[in-house]
Amino acid sequence: MKTRLLAPLLLAGSVALVACGGDGGTTEATIPADAGLVVNAVEGLQWDLSEYTATAGDVVVVVENTSGQPHNLHFVAADNSQLPQVLDIPQRGSIAVDTVALAAGTYTLICTIPGHANMKATLTVA
Repeated sequence: MKTRLLAPLLLAGSVALVACGGDGGTTEATIPADAGLVVNAVEGLQWDLSEYTATAGDVVVVVENTSGQPHNLHFVAADNSQLPQVLDIPQRGSIAVDTVALAAGTYTLICTIPGHANMKATLTVA
């Protein structure tokens, strides 16, 4: 008799926990209105675009993580030097913002986390 009563109670408790559970830690954040470059890490270990553009100067850069993996964003100049800014987005829902001094030219945007070598995009700054 106790077993018949326990099963419905366990089921009801599980449904209640799922209903209250949310999405596992997503944080709400907003993208600044003055963002000059917005990059999004998406499922499949890739950026949302393969090519981006920005205007030379101090650029407000935003990187957002909509994937289930941690990521970071590095800027690699045409001479293979990396800019000092690194934007970390450790979990789904993370948004990182920084102002980056970008000279005109072509950059490669990469994620340096092991196994994320496919995360490359071209940034053209004019």
